[in-house]
Amino acid sequence: MDESMTFENALAKLETIVKNLESGDLSLENSLTAYQEGMELARFCHDQIKNAEAVIVKLMKEDTLEDFKPKEE
Repeated sequence: MDESMTFENALAKLETIVKNLESGDLSLENSLTAYQEGMELARFCHDQIKNAEAVIVKLMKEDTLEDFKPKEE
């Protein structure tokens, strides 16, 4: 997978692949190739979401919002 690939680009490519597969206009060979690429993109997107989730969980555990409460006057 291209290292410069973003989640948004991968998702857009995946949506295009799904539309092409659903159209039924692809040959069997092209369908298999598209399916394989789609699975790679889906895996990439899944990994990106899991990484983002891990960052959010870490930030929530390190919650320092207490430090930012407005001071009472």
